[in-house]
Amino acid sequence: MISLMQILNEAQGNPKAILLAGAPGAGKGTILRQVDLKGLPIFNLDDTIIALSKAKDAGFTLDQKTADAENRSRFMRAMQAATKNLKTNQLAPAIAQGKSFVLDGTSSSYNTTNKLKQELEDQGYQVMMLYVYTDLERSLRQNQDRFEKSGGQDRSLAPGAVLRTWNDVTKQYFPYKELFGNNFVSVANTGEDNNLKDVESILQKYVEPFSPKDAKPKDAKAQARSDKQKAQVNQEIQDFLDQDKVKDITANSVSAEEAASKIQSFLS
Repeated sequence: MISLMQILNEAQGNPKAILLAGAPGAGKGTILRQVDLKGLPIFNLDDTIIALSKAKDAGFTLDQKTADAENRSRFMRAMQAATKNLKTNQLAPAIAQGKSFVLDGTSSSYNTTNKLKQELEDQGYQVMMLYVYTDLERSLRQNQDRFEKSGGQDRSLAPGAVLRTWNDVTKQYFPYKELFGNNFVSVANTGEDNNLKDVESILQKYVEPFSPKDAKPKDAKAQARSDKQKAQVNQEIQDFLDQDKVKDITANSVSAEEAASKIQSFLS
């Protein structure tokens, strides 16, 4: 049987890059495992973070939902180091050598994703996006349970960060669909029909129980700016829930099997 890597090496076409998009807990990795990616490198920021956490002098836990202020600060520094490592030591060499790869991330920033897509295309790449949607409540629940279910081997982020990331990537669904055109495929991993429909209830159940108790106080101007940003995010999420926009996403999505087939076609 000819592997996908053999096909890629023998093809006369351009190198391929698959960019993943989706909130934490959406199930991106599950779909990737259904695709034969033999030999194709998968770059994932989480892998670097997990590796950094095992260092003796790491000083931070992967259970960030319960971490104290110093721990959270160390985690953020580790995130910055991991991001730099991913860009400098993994992505840059792969692109310079014209290697095909998968970038497993959230793609929460449209501008950053668009810039990367353009840079790759300038280097001769064909670029595809796999977008995996999941409900906000499922995303928060998956994140909340991840650390314990993995026996401490996987990370649970601060719920507030998960909520913001979910909002950022969800509102980019149709912009990404337009940006990638025929090289866009999406899967919807939706939860139960009785999911909570108001932001306040979601916050009370998943976010407020883990609100930091030792956060450094902000001055009046910074606090007002923070409150305004939170209110805007909450309103955007409430508008999404009120308008039931998930129906628009599911109507434009395919099954995991169909997505895997489209990815196979793209690679070959």
